[in-house]
Amino acid sequence: MNDFLEKLLRIRSGFFRRMQLLFILDLIAIFSIFYSAFKVLNVEYFLSKYALNIPVYIIPPALAFIIAITLALLLHKKDRKINVPLLIERKYPELKEKLRTACDNRNEENVIVDSLKSQVSDALNNVSSSQVIARGKVLAKLLITILFIAGTVTISQNPDKYRIPPETITNFTNAVTGNTGEETNMTIDVGSRPEDQTGADKNGSGNIRGNPKIASLEGKDVDLTIFEGVGPGYNVKEVSQEQNPFTRSPPFPADALGSNVSDGGYSTLMKKTADEKKLIEDYAVKRS
Repeated sequence: MNDFLEKLLRIRSGFFRRMQLLFILDLIAIFSIFYSAFKVLNVEYFLSKYALNIPVYIIPPALAFIIAITLALLLHKKDRKINVPLLIERKYPELKEKLRTACDNRNEENVIVDSLKSQVSDALNNVSSSQVIARGKVLAKLLITILFIAGTVTISQNPDKYRIPPETITNFTNAVTGNTGEETNMTIDVGSRPEDQTGADKNGSGNIRGNPKIASLEGKDVDLTIFEGVGPGYNVKEVSQEQNPFTRSPPFPADALGSNVSDGGYSTLMKKTADEKKLIEDYAVKRS
């Protein structure tokens, strides 16, 4: 194997070890975020409402780990496709185009190619895998991960201090969904439900309470039957007035002189003389 290829593989191996470190840092940071969120949102309380065959306290960390490993894999799914020689050339301009050309012609042997390989091998002695990845990027992720771990430990040690009360979450959920939890239990008593309400026809039949065509007015039954019309408009069939005779009310016991008197004083007024009646009439007109 060419000497420059051995050095390139060693640098590439160190590069991917550092990428694995970044993967682990991302995994821990994401796990810390979701686990802390589950603690703050009091997920264990809501899970305890359901009959589960496993301890409730195991579910939040397990769920947080599943989410963390899924997101971390998505963030680093293209790591194996990274072109390490291209990254080295960008970091070390003296190797630009030379390293990739030597890799493309690694199986070739002639004076020009051997000279190129020798130059590349000498230049790779100064290349470090730790310098291919930006050191600031690694330090930033390490610092962020430490902060998230510290926050998770703080919340786990005193969860009651940071936990949102279940009533607050329930009220917020009801406000968002529109479910206020208040049910109106109102029962309207409409009497006995008819077994066959549609059976009430114009003949008064049907299984309902009472005859639907009869109304009671001053102790008398009044027929309310509406007869069918023929053609456009509405024609009422001839109905005998003897069925519902009209009864005239007695006249109100008052005359022109005592129209406002309806009690026992009316008889007293009628006993007055004509002069007294005239005097009373003039007085009433004057007062009006």
